[in-house]
Amino acid sequence: MPQIQKYIWVINTILNNGKITLKELNRKWKANVDLSGGLDLPRQTFDRWKGSILDLFGIVIECDRRGGYKYYIENPEVLVNGELRKWLLDTYGTADTLSNNMSLHDRILTEEVPSSQKFLPSILNAMRSNTVIKITHQSFGNQDSTESAVEPYCVKMSEQRWYLLARNIEKNKLLLYSLDRIQDIEITKETFKLPSNFNAKDFFSEYYGIYIDDKVPLQKIVLRADKWHKYYMRTLPLHPSQKEINTTDDYADFEVTLRPTYDFYMKLLSFGNMIKVIEPDNVRNELEKWIKNTMDIYNL
Repeated sequence: MPQIQKYIWVINTILNNGKITLKELNRKWKANVDLSGGLDLPRQTFDRWKGSILDLFGIVIECDRRGGYKYYIENPEVLVNGELRKWLLDTYGTADTLSNNMSLHDRILTEEVPSSQKFLPSILNAMRSNTVIKITHQSFGNQDSTESAVEPYCVKMSEQRWYLLARNIEKNKLLLYSLDRIQDIEITKETFKLPSNFNAKDFFSEYYGIYIDDKVPLQKIVLRADKWHKYYMRTLPLHPSQKEINTTDDYADFEVTLRPTYDFYMKLLSFGNMIKVIEPDNVRNELEKWIKNTMDIYNL
């Protein structure tokens, strides 16, 4: 059992209980036989794990001595502001739940994420040491593969695929490479300096997904979701900038601020008649073109 999964069990158990004594934590630990093997969680081990949890996730576990020596998460805000931390906790928490229910394997359906394991570790290691890598990559539009020396800036998951954002040294510009189209990676001995003003989250903040085009103007776009889909928009926002600006029994209007590129229109089309663009007109007109082209395919 991966050690990190044990750390995440501790974090989630304390979070779910608010505050908990070590005795109660140990009882829950022993009850999870698949994880604990039925063994106790000694105080010395728990204290050591607290230090590791702080180092890995930046999560501080404190003890309220006045409240009966109960442990709690002192800085839960890091789980709200730290996307990677939250993603790890959710992912490993789900993995823990699924691993305890392997007898239901034929009744639990998941989605495949292509090629996340083959090259992701090498890319992350290169990012950590700011090392140039040579990648052999074949895009969907080309029959021949190309080899490029690149400086790996960040990785991003979008629509079940992992992407690498890297500066292509020969072309001297940032390009996106889908990991499932990478055929080989070579770690070089050359290093690079990541620009001090580069922020991965800021870089993608004005876009829906991974299609980047700064020629597309940044706009406020109002979307109207019907009386059923408005609930989905609330629970799974399209974009971090999304806010609800109008609500009725029959619909809700949401505003997003972004540059509407290809993948944004594809997402809107996937909603069918559940979503309507209210403004601006140029986005409405562009979406109408996509819809008309789709109708033309079927001679409608």
